[in-house]
Parts: sequence; C-alpha cells; structure tokens
Amino acid sequence: MQEINKAKFEKDGAVLIENVLNQDEIEVLRKVAYETIKKDEEKDSFFLHRHAKNHLGCLTDIPEFKKLILDDRVIKIAETLLGGTPVFFGDSIMEIGIGNRGFHKDTANRTDPNHPDWTEDYPIIRIAFYLEDHSKHSGGLKVRLGSHSTPKTNVGKAVILPTKAGDAAAFSLRTSHAGNAVRLKIAPELSLDNRIEKRVPSFLKLPEEKERVSIFLTYGLKSGALDRFLEFMFNHRIYKQRIDSSNYPQELQNEINSKIEFLDIKEAYSNYLIKQQ
Repeated sequence: MQEINKAKFEKDGAVLIENVLNQDEIEVLRKVAYETIKKDEEKDSFFLHRHAKNHLGCLTDIPEFKKLILDDRVIKIAETLLGGTPVFFGDSIMEIGIGNRGFHKDTANRTDPNHPDWTEDYPIIRIAFYLEDHSKHSGGLKVRLGSHSTPKTNVGKAVILPTKAGDAAAFSLRTSHAGNAVRLKIAPELSLDNRIEKRVPSFLKLPEEKERVSIFLTYGLKSGALDRFLEFMFNHRIYKQRIDSSNYPQELQNEINSKIEFLDIKEAYSNYLIKQQ
C-alpha cells in the first residue's frame, strides 16, 4: 500500500492511496457485490440511485464487506487522516452502475459558511473504492481541490482522480465531489462541467473499463460534527431506510470495538425519536 499523505489530504480535502487491495481481493468483492444485488432484487430490498443499484442495509451484514470495513489497511487510512481512533457508525454504501453526476458535498449543512460544520474542525471522511480502472477510463471520481474550506461547490480546481482498481480515494465530507466522471479521448485529464458531460457523444469519450462497482465507507471522530451528521441521517429518507434495514448484534459490536470504536446508530436513532415526542 502506498504511503498515506496526510499533508496533501489537509491541503486538498482529498487524497489517493494506491494499491490498498490486491487483484484477488478486488475480484472477490466484485463477485460478492453482484451476488448481493441479485439477492436484493429477489427480496426487493435495494434502491436506485439514478441508474445505480444500491444495497440498502449496512455492509457489515456481508462478511466480505465487513472484512473490508475492519481491514487494518483501511483503518490505518482512517486513523491517519482523522488523527485518532475512528468511529464506525454504519454509514457504508455499495452500488453497481451509474449514479448522480454534479458537484456536491455530504455535510449536514451545505450552505451556511457561519454554521459549525464550516467554522469548526470536521473529522468525518469517506473512503471510496472503485473495483475497476478509472485512471484511463470514464466513470471515476472528481473532486475540487481545497473545496473543504467553503460550502460553495464551484470553488477549487476540478480534477478526476486517477483511481485504479484497489486504490482508495479518501475525502472529507466537506469536499466538493462528483461521481461518474467523463474522460474525453482527446483530453482525458480535462474535467468537464456536469452540463457538458451529459451531452458528450459516446464516440468522443473514453468508455468505462467495465461496469462501475463502488464502495463508500464513512469514519469519523466523536465530535459535534458527528452529532450533527447523525441528526442529518435521522431526518433523511434513504438514511432512515438504511438504518431500519441494518442490524448490529452484540457479537458484531464486539468485533468492531476490538478494532475501532462502534456507535450503535439504531440505538441512537431510537433515542432521537423518543426525544422528538
């Protein structure tokens, strides 16, 4: 695994760590991803994010994905970038296919520069794995460098991260990012405006290497930012479905706590609902 460049992460709001997973691990995860979505379709327990099929529950209910969440390499990335023991609170996503385009942020507050999400430290990150090549193919992740310092989504140089299968792309939830980037054949490094991307004819763009399979794992530190993000989750339709579709038996909680800290989001959600009555 490549060295984790924390200074670059703090400067840019995102960092690429190469060669985290090997080829065998990538192939296993792709196979399990398709098997999982097939089962989800049979039970009608998935949801569509544009044209991407998402597993609804927490990925800890799938052994191969749970292994990734608790993998020492992934934990090292989270621990290094966060500067402390990571907290896992169930926010984990796997999807197959093309999702939304367009720069956005994932913070609870996305507009007010005077909100604590923008005036205080923000120790919540996502670690993204794409199980196919996007260094020379379309479909990868775009970020705006340095955009984690402002709620504006049009600030910062837009770049397409050259992720290869098995690389990890880590970014702050405050960083402006966009999925499913289009690479042009004549200028593959050029990051296009979302409105233009949608209109690029297929003969001008580099194709995807294979169907996009992506995994997003969220880690944080205990903080006001995490408390606010949990409340955001509790009032978000899809997040509430994810919480309701997830289970954290004591054995699983103990396993997570043996590696990092676990926050029982189902219990936190129940307590939140009681307070709202």
